[in-house]
Amino acid sequence: MKTKKWSFLLLSIILVFSLAGCSGNENGGNPVKQTSQTEQTAVTAEGQEELTPEPGAKLLVWDGKDGVPFLNEIAKEFSDKYKVPVQVQEQGAPEQMKKMKTDGPAGLGADVLVLPHDNLSEAVAGGFVLPNDFYEAQTREEFQETAVNAVTKDGILYGYPRNMETYALYYNKKLVKESDLASWDDIISFSKKFTDVKNKKYGFMMQLNNLYYAFPFFSGFKAYIFGKDNTDPNDIGLNSPEAVEAMKYYQSMREILPMEAADATTDVKTALFQEGKLAINLDGVWNIGNFSKLPFEVGMIPLPKFPNGEIPKTFAGVKAYYVSAYSKYPNAAKLFARYVTTQEALLKNFEKTGFIPARKGMENEPAIKANPMVTGAIEQFKHSVAMPTLFEMQQVWAPMANALELIWKGNDAKATLDNAVNSMKEGIKTLHK
Repeated sequence: MKTKKWSFLLLSIILVFSLAGCSGNENGGNPVKQTSQTEQTAVTAEGQEELTPEPGAKLLVWDGKDGVPFLNEIAKEFSDKYKVPVQVQEQGAPEQMKKMKTDGPAGLGADVLVLPHDNLSEAVAGGFVLPNDFYEAQTREEFQETAVNAVTKDGILYGYPRNMETYALYYNKKLVKESDLASWDDIISFSKKFTDVKNKKYGFMMQLNNLYYAFPFFSGFKAYIFGKDNTDPNDIGLNSPEAVEAMKYYQSMREILPMEAADATTDVKTALFQEGKLAINLDGVWNIGNFSKLPFEVGMIPLPKFPNGEIPKTFAGVKAYYVSAYSKYPNAAKLFARYVTTQEALLKNFEKTGFIPARKGMENEPAIKANPMVTGAIEQFKHSVAMPTLFEMQQVWAPMANALELIWKGNDAKATLDNAVNSMKEGIKTLHK
């Protein structure tokens, strides 16, 4: 009798686990559980554990025009090594986001995407990217903290960082010495002497009505956008006492840049800089290639301290590889994303495209060390924060563009910021209706 009972009990246990195993494939579309059940690993010759591609795996990879040449080259290398065919298609980030919503569920989407980090919230909400789980420890250890934070959502790491973008100070070495850029007071002092509006000569220029570029003035006075490290949209800090103080200092700089905010466009200041009529240009690292070809030598340095002794932080954008939740071959896709972000691969990518790697220690590579502008940009990365990825950030840009124009014109900083924040709050309410 006892034997029968034990047999029945054992059969019940087996049945329960069998049912659990079956239901694991129907887990409400949760891709994490599905992939974790199929992960297979191998040990490399170097003694490291890596994923093994699924039998018959083949991959489709999407990236924008500037990233395709490198991917075509590295895809062949990956295919030769792992016997996994890789097709590369040109798709810009906006197109990738649109197509994943339709092509992903239909099985026509890419296995690996390349997206800027401010698309991450939407990608996670749409359920079409997998966490970077297998290589999480290595990614956190090997990449810049700002880059890792940028591709992390709600504590979960999703991306495999590729390159970082930020902005710093370009300067014409024929017109200004680096010692004249040691502090903001030095920049102001130089610009007062150099600026000659009649002859369209300016000591310093930046985009004045764009929060992306104006953020260092807020960060340099310890003001913030959203609370809790930009994760709390209910706490907007852009009209705090610190923000008001920041904007008063910002407003004072009109003395060295006597023009309307709307007139300081990218095209205007780029043309002035290239013509040798602008000495110091606050601009993005994506212009390093262009400014390397000018008839005069250009330097690039991080933003200096403000008069209060604070080092301002710039906004950083991070582009990364992401593995599709709809991929039939997640092991192969994760392995590819890891392969194209190794130190060797990112160095090749830099040499081919100029993308500045988000990996730690890359400034010591001879090819990077040889370009002082790139090393200057990497120094700025160390004093940068990832641009907020919250949906609510959509409601911040326009009110702040308007506020920056008005403040630059001379309007009261506190009243203008209060109005801007009220406008943001109203806009955020519409998002949640």
